[in-house]
Amino acid sequence: MSHTRSPDAGASAAGTALPDGLSGLPNGLGWLVADRHLAVRLLTGDRLGVLEPGPVMADLAARLPGQARPLAQELTSFAERIMLQAGPARHAELRKAFGGFFDADAVKAVTPFMGSAAEQVVRPFAGAGGGEFMTAVAFPYAVRVGARLVGVTDDDYRRLHKLSQQVALVAYAARLKDPEEAVRAGHAALARIRETLAAARPAAPPGSVLGEWNAGAIGNLCDADIEANAVMLVQASLETVAGMLGNAAVRILGTPGALADPGRRDALLDDALREEPPLKTLERVVREPFTVDGHEFRRGQVVSVRVADANRLDDDPVAGRALFSFGWGAYRCLGARLARIQALELFGALHRAAPDAALAGEEVERVRHIRFAMPRRLRVVCPPPRTDRDGLTRALCEALDEHDADRPLTSLEREVALVVLAERGMAGPEDPRELTTIGEWVRWATSEHG
Repeated sequence: MSHTRSPDAGASAAGTALPDGLSGLPNGLGWLVADRHLAVRLLTGDRLGVLEPGPVMADLAARLPGQARPLAQELTSFAERIMLQAGPARHAELRKAFGGFFDADAVKAVTPFMGSAAEQVVRPFAGAGGGEFMTAVAFPYAVRVGARLVGVTDDDYRRLHKLSQQVALVAYAARLKDPEEAVRAGHAALARIRETLAAARPAAPPGSVLGEWNAGAIGNLCDADIEANAVMLVQASLETVAGMLGNAAVRILGTPGALADPGRRDALLDDALREEPPLKTLERVVREPFTVDGHEFRRGQVVSVRVADANRLDDDPVAGRALFSFGWGAYRCLGARLARIQALELFGALHRAAPDAALAGEEVERVRHIRFAMPRRLRVVCPPPRTDRDGLTRALCEALDEHDADRPLTSLEREVALVVLAERGMAGPEDPRELTTIGEWVRWATSEHG
């Protein structure tokens, strides 16, 4: 499908004014949509599809020497199997096969793992007094959950993500001085992807994509289809998820009291998704000509929906309060439910580990990227938890079966006191012999030393 250049950005083909919220893209490639009602009308139904890889790769293959063309054909076959790049009928088939990994039951089953992963990521962060949120929390947590979804180790997930980016760059090879080199590099990356997936499949956990693939439980899809879409899930579950977490952190940790309130956390996550979606635009392509309010959309034209604008609430009876941040219509993100729960689990764990976590007060540095909207650097401080003095006293008295807070403790009782502090997330003194009574242990733990 080739791109059709648009007429003058100021008027439709018939010479009438453009519909509200519609403007021309640069170089006449198509149309930019910045209106919620118009976005709903355009994205509902199957008039818009996606940019399928076949025509782009065919153009690239025509520029290559004969010995490189089979490599390009193999890369094309791989790309055409990815659901986000497939036509409506093929997309629906692939979506149905993978939908079971994202339905309510699947998300419920994986939620305990996400909670545990969140605890593992945030506790060292909180123990260190905070730090840079994106590199220490958002991306590692996105990797951990994405790796579990696919069924690989964290290291394999990172490796697959990097290799998948090399494969994706082949789509732009025709613009390069030496497209053959890019094709060969992409083909080598694809070979390494296949090796990594093949090695990971036997050990993949039940319920993961590779685990179910190994068990023969993913619909009637062939191995090549499953392979391509497992890689797609690696690509789709890192930057957008980490961006969502970073944008939500700006609001939740920047609003006093919000981290401690599950309802406010949920609402501020929605606000972040609505006003700062991690993916700036949704790209679609006109499949067949159609007209809206007298304006003709021609076959092959790009339609780019600006997500933040489409998210602005109006009186549209179809959209209601729905978000476009996870897409709309047939190509809506399968992982929308999972991503929301993933975020809520993270901030719940952060509250338990560092109830007073907050932004460091520095200006948030944001990435400059044509597609992604997220913080580049986000400094967060995690003050030590304020200790419940009475609660600690009760815990020590119960553990030691002693109600006299001034009685000298034996060496064994001091070891028990250390365990009580550790269970409450508190470090004990270097030399427990310095603290001889329950009262002294409580005063030490609730002072700056504790």
